[in-house]
Amino acid sequence: MRNIKIEKPIIFIGTGRSGTTVISEIIMRHRDIAFPSGYQRIFPKNPKINLLRNIYDNPFWRIYGQKKQLNKVSLINKFIFRQSEAYDMWEYLTGDDVDFLRGFLINQRASEERIHFIHNYFARMIRYQGRKRLAVKITGPSRMEYLLSIFPEAYFVIINRKPIPTISSLLKADFWKNKGCGQLWWTGAYSEEEKKWADKHKDNPVLLTAFQIKKVLEMTQQECDKCKPNYLDINYEDFVNQPEEEIIKILNFLNLDIDNACLDYFKKNKVYSRNKPETEYFSKEQLTEIYKIFNHK
Repeated sequence: MRNIKIEKPIIFIGTGRSGTTVISEIIMRHRDIAFPSGYQRIFPKNPKINLLRNIYDNPFWRIYGQKKQLNKVSLINKFIFRQSEAYDMWEYLTGDDVDFLRGFLINQRASEERIHFIHNYFARMIRYQGRKRLAVKITGPSRMEYLLSIFPEAYFVIINRKPIPTISSLLKADFWKNKGCGQLWWTGAYSEEEKKWADKHKDNPVLLTAFQIKKVLEMTQQECDKCKPNYLDINYEDFVNQPEEEIIKILNFLNLDIDNACLDYFKKNKVYSRNKPETEYFSKEQLTEIYKIFNHK
């Protein structure tokens, strides 16, 4: 297949546990948007798996999967074609050139050959899903410079949440318990001094997690300043307070018309604020140490 340019792809980024899933799922209901699914995670080398989307979302009916959270979901939710970060797909696409799963990818760019390969892959994804535009969600490091080398016209939607509830939520996640609670999970952006600090605190999952969240936020801002991408900041707290208004803001930023499928989400689902007073998450002593990390004191 010839190299096909991916027009104005949409990339949702955030630390994780910050509202990226629910917000991106709502936007990805849009009739023009194609996206990687859980099936793509299982079959990363087979773009034709994207034809399955047409079983669930077609001119006759539209069936959406979603993250359960506190709302009820369909009995077939786990089988429905719904968005996934699909890191197995990304590792297949980026190959041995970079460590896409764990790397910050600072100052790294894709080769022309790799760009050609990735564009053609996503072009097939868009075509098989019968859509017009690509959207993906990636959490952790923004990997912005690397992604912009592939998609220079990308629109970034950056989801932010207050650090304390983000840290608490991440500590409860099974994947994080096995990955980031006792080590620096993401690599390629830490100084030797920071590595020594992390090693000293490797038995303190609260502080080590706070340290890594802070680093992700810091490096995302640095990449925004350096790369000057087309991006929109969305606060989780604003979203839970006025969800429809924030979704419309995102659609307008992305130059997408208002698809009722996006706003219909709120007819069957309630958006819950998962934030609590900070003193309900951690002890006074723990909060003092977390504040030191985020305030550089």
